[in-house]
Amino acid sequence: MDSRGEEAAQAPRARERGRPRTSPLLLLLAALILALLAVAAVLLWRSLGDSISGTSVAQDSIDSAGPKPRVHLTNAAGRVRVEGVEGSNSVEYEATRYAMGPDPAAAKQQASEVPVDISREDSRITIETDGGRDTGADYDLRVPAGSSVDIESEAGDVEVSGLTGNVRVAAEAGDVTIGNVGGGVNVSVPQGDVTVANVNTDTGGAELEVGSGDVFLEDLILGTLEASVEAGSVTLSGRFSGDGRVSVETGDIIARLPAEDTRDLTLQARVGNVLREPTDEGSENQKQGQ
Repeated sequence: MDSRGEEAAQAPRARERGRPRTSPLLLLLAALILALLAVAAVLLWRSLGDSISGTSVAQDSIDSAGPKPRVHLTNAAGRVRVEGVEGSNSVEYEATRYAMGPDPAAAKQQASEVPVDISREDSRITIETDGGRDTGADYDLRVPAGSSVDIESEAGDVEVSGLTGNVRVAAEAGDVTIGNVGGGVNVSVPQGDVTVANVNTDTGGAELEVGSGDVFLEDLILGTLEASVEAGSVTLSGRFSGDGRVSVETGDIIARLPAEDTRDLTLQARVGNVLREPTDEGSENQKQGQ
C-alpha cells in the first residue's frame, strides 16, 4: 500500500481518537441532578399548594319582621358592606366565602363549607361567620332603611350607608366608613382609618374611639360628638352642629369649619397642633363684613 493509502486508512482512526467520549459517571451524575430537580419541584408544589385560594358565594334573604329590624353581624375576617334600602321588608345578604386548599378544587370545596349562620328572634336578626384559620367571608347586606346595625369584625373594612337607625361598629383591624345615616354612631377601631359623613340626628350622637388611624368627619348634625384618637390626625370639614370634644394624643386636628360651628366643640391635641383653616364660605362672609 502506498503512502497515500496508508494516510487515508489512518484518517478515520485519528478522527475517532479526537472525539471526546462521554463518561458513564457524568451520565449518572446528570441523571441524579435531574431526579433531584424533579423531587424539589414536587416538594415546592406541595408547599405552595396550601396558598391556593378558592371562593364560594352564598346568598339568601330573611323577612325583617318590620321596617326597623336590629341586625347583628359577626365576621371573623373579610369586608362588610351594609346598605339601607327604602321600602324593603327583608334582609338580603351575599357572602363571598374563601378558604385555602392544596388545589383549586379542594380550596373551593373548603370555601363552600365556611358557615353562614343566620337566625331571627322577633325583630333581631343575627348573622355569624367563623370558618376557622385561613378562611373568611366578604359580606354585602341590603337591609330596610330603618334598621339599626351592630357589626363586629376581626379583620376587614366596614362600610355602612343609608340607614336611619343607630350604627355600631367594632373592628379589630380595618377601615370604617359610615355615611348618610340618621341615627347615633358608635365606632371602636384599634387600627384603621374612620370616615363619618352626612350624619343628621338631632337627638343621637357620635362616639369614636380609634387607636392608630386617621379620622375624617364631614357634615355632622347631631347632639354630641366624642372622638378620641391615640395616634393619627382628625379632619373636620363641611358643617357641624352640636357640641362635644375631639381629643388626640399624638397627631393634628384640622378644622375646616365656619367659626360659629366650633363654638361648643372642644379640640385638644396633646402632642400635635390644632389648625383652624377658614372655609370658602367663612372667607366670603368675612369679606362682606369688611
